[in-house]
Amino acid sequence: MKRNKFYLIFGIICCICFACSDFLTEYSHDQAYVQSYTDLDEMIIGSGYMKCNSASYNYGYTKNLVYYPYIHFMADETEVKTTGAYSYGNADVPRILFGYYTWQKKVERDHEATVQWVENQDWNNLYFHINICNLILSQIDEQPVETEMDRQNVNRIKGEAHFLRGSYYFILANLYGKPYVTATAKTDLAVPIKLTEYKEDKIYTRATVEEVYEQTLKDLLQAESYLRDIPRKSVTRAGHTAVCLMLSRVYLYMQNYAETVKWARACLAEQNDLTNLNGFVGDAFVTQSSPELIFTMGGNFIFANLGNGAGNFVVSEDLVGCYTENDLRKRHFIRANDNGIYKYVKLSFAYDVRDVSDNFALRTAEAYLNLAEAGACLGGEYVAESQNAYNTLRRNRITGYVDEHLTGEDLIKAVRQERRRELCLEGHRWFDLRRYMVNEVCREEKTLFNTFVLYAWSDADWEYVPTILRRYSLPPHDDAWTLPIPAVELESNYGMPDNPRAEREYK
Repeated sequence: MKRNKFYLIFGIICCICFACSDFLTEYSHDQAYVQSYTDLDEMIIGSGYMKCNSASYNYGYTKNLVYYPYIHFMADETEVKTTGAYSYGNADVPRILFGYYTWQKKVERDHEATVQWVENQDWNNLYFHINICNLILSQIDEQPVETEMDRQNVNRIKGEAHFLRGSYYFILANLYGKPYVTATAKTDLAVPIKLTEYKEDKIYTRATVEEVYEQTLKDLLQAESYLRDIPRKSVTRAGHTAVCLMLSRVYLYMQNYAETVKWARACLAEQNDLTNLNGFVGDAFVTQSSPELIFTMGGNFIFANLGNGAGNFVVSEDLVGCYTENDLRKRHFIRANDNGIYKYVKLSFAYDVRDVSDNFALRTAEAYLNLAEAGACLGGEYVAESQNAYNTLRRNRITGYVDEHLTGEDLIKAVRQERRRELCLEGHRWFDLRRYMVNEVCREEKTLFNTFVLYAWSDADWEYVPTILRRYSLPPHDDAWTLPIPAVELESNYGMPDNPRAEREYK
């Protein structure tokens, strides 16, 4: 009966949501159907968390089910293979995501200006989850609480809802807003903030980067207070440790290094396990049973769409070159096949199996890296702690490792390079390159290059040959480091400014 009641609530929500194109449409609800906090608990599981859809061998079939997959291809962790034998596997993916990884003005279109992607898909999905959190938070305090267990469960649901809402706003701000710069965060535009569950008759405007980060921190700090001393239900439900790690990430992006250190320490005080790759045996390094995994939500699609051959995305030579031969991640994170093409093997993968996300997974390794980078940027008394975090991680990854004792910019850059190796293809690199570009302690800038290739059958050669080969570049501080606001949202909210982007030419 309770499950049927939840489905009725969810059905009302979905009908109203999908009947209107406005991303900020509020969801009507009949409060009579929410009779206890367990109804809201079911709702947050079913609609508050990112969907954990099964993996697919082609984004073309499941592109409406995934979350911002293009960030794996916009940076320098992947490339389209332009030589060797043509592979049919996932050959459509570079065309489907053409507008994103070649940083076009119209990101949803391919090289022929044909629409291939739903531009506002992530905008809609993330705001849908936000609105579910708004709804839950508006109802949770009205539910009866009779026992200490009831109180803990209510606090847990509150904490999860605040964690999710804060995390979603953080993602939106980093997709559609400029990287955080203290001097300009008050004027740089990010995304609209909506915290109510009811309909508001108004045109929405974009909040500033500072305002969205403030809301993110407010939500995460509230989540921390609600989830403190409450046992985590599972790695697919947010707990206190996950909140601490997320806080350390947000403060790192803000260049508030003292707070980064504080929350990274708090995270590691609760969970500091690292898997030593020396002697590690297994097909996948990160699974839901991994001692390093703190939390995960969302799908796992990158594995199935990376590493098939010419005409497809593969692990970039740039990323492969970051690993020394005694770095065991070159075997357990990426691995060369018989054709010398490196495939991504870090996460567990099997068709129709839902395990660890390739876009939203929190691991202890990140806490060590956040602590190391923040400590290196602070300098002074924090250097030793930074060095220890950096070396601790590397001891568990490299055969015959000898501790390094770097300082200053050398230490900062070494930590960032280690971050690239360790967190590869987990959804960090695009965001990291953006924030390095505006860092006030140690600025790093990089021009990105990506190639689009199209193959066609040649009767003369009796094989598929490249017919189009175009190379694109993205220099530092280009407007295309920020995604455009979806056109349908600009139309729905008259006067909302877009993020300017120029047409991008190839060489």
